[in-house]
Amino acid sequence: MESLFESIATRAGLPLDQVRYIVLLSLGYPLGALYRYVLKPTQSNVTLRHIISTSIGLLFGLMCFGWVQMGILFSVTGVCYAMLVSLPTSAVHLYTMLFALVSLSVAHVYRMVTDYEGWHLDFTGPLMLIVQRVTLTAFALRDGVACKEAELNEDQKLMKLMEVPSLLEYWSYNYNFHTFLAGPTCTLKEYLNFVDGSNFKATPTQNGDGKVKTHGEPSFFYPVIGTLLGALVCIAIHLVLVARYPLTEVIAPHYSIPQRVLISHIVGLHIRTRYYFIWLFVESINNYIGLGFSGYDKKGKPVWNVCKNINVFDVEFGTNYRALITAWNVTTSLWLRRVCYERLPPKFILSRSMSSYLLSAIWHGFYPGYYLSFLCAGFMNEAARKMRRLLNRHFQDSVVTKRVYDVITTVTTVTINLYAAICFPLLSAESGLKYWSYFYYVPLMVVVVITVVPLPDSSDSSDSKEKSAHNGGAAATGKIETK
Repeated sequence: MESLFESIATRAGLPLDQVRYIVLLSLGYPLGALYRYVLKPTQSNVTLRHIISTSIGLLFGLMCFGWVQMGILFSVTGVCYAMLVSLPTSAVHLYTMLFALVSLSVAHVYRMVTDYEGWHLDFTGPLMLIVQRVTLTAFALRDGVACKEAELNEDQKLMKLMEVPSLLEYWSYNYNFHTFLAGPTCTLKEYLNFVDGSNFKATPTQNGDGKVKTHGEPSFFYPVIGTLLGALVCIAIHLVLVARYPLTEVIAPHYSIPQRVLISHIVGLHIRTRYYFIWLFVESINNYIGLGFSGYDKKGKPVWNVCKNINVFDVEFGTNYRALITAWNVTTSLWLRRVCYERLPPKFILSRSMSSYLLSAIWHGFYPGYYLSFLCAGFMNEAARKMRRLLNRHFQDSVVTKRVYDVITTVTTVTINLYAAICFPLLSAESGLKYWSYFYYVPLMVVVVITVVPLPDSSDSSDSKEKSAHNGGAAATGKIETK
């Protein structure tokens, strides 16, 4: 099998580790057919579905990372499961979070020592996803066993666990072949509902004439084929642009400010389309297998959002910073909201938004460029919220003024976000600060001043809606996330 990977990599001129990843991920389609048509939950034992999915996932892991690195991943999940079984449920979420983040931090440091500023695929990617899963599970168990119903919000009530999952369920959740390598992350409750088929058992809804409508299995054509086509378009755009405009072009000294802004937009696009590709690709695979289906809405329309990790249009044309960051790396945003933003008291030592950005930065690793990005993004998030509260209501008098306002805010949001986002792939503080210096640090100083200086309170009813959505958006790691 390795010789096949090497042959493809040589002919395509692509790195071997990336080719191996894509080939193994692509096997999700034929394996998904096995899951859909042979191992249906109505026709096969749920335990068998767990065993087969886990076994294939572990085989994929061994082919990508070898015994040693897979042993590290096994050790982390083993210790976390032991804590679930043995520690008091009222505190297990804290110990799990601490252990998982320390383990991930050690892995990040090891990677920096052995492959500094490298982009090779190793076990730290799956470990980052495992950290999300084990912490979500610990929090869900605490919510179900140690908390009263009145203490939980609606999402926590839906995702809570009333008992410790079996070891097979836990391993299947963490190592199944269709989410282990590249995600996305869902909750254990969502995963178990998929394995036993209960996510397809919809509550009958009423038509407009009052008649009860039952639902068969929904069509997966657009959620699978449409998403896959989107992924292929994105990788084509990436391959065209990356060869002509490498990342280092943004810190080349010979550009004027307008030229640098244009180059930043082009480079930012080919960076984003790389992640659009992988997220849309795995979303398509998981939709085909069935994990992406979450049920029917009140009108009886099928909803496929469990594995949705990107809303491309909102990222590219978001009219405000909140819309932009909530559309990027959606499942990680949900993780941050569920384990950090919603768990902290309003008067914590850091704001809940800044605490979420800090957790996201630690989760990503310790390259200085990450922290420049998240620090700047944190200020941008707060500044954008304050400016929207101040200005939004003044542009709602007519359709024309509203459209003008939307165009201005879209261009401003996407452009100023690049100022923070570019630092992330640059990795080093030297490169990030060099990039900022070409703009004389003006964007950073502006957002810091807006964040710190009190502005007139112009909040209105529309702001209350924004603030509600901001609970999720502030918890997001923003458009600058890369994993």
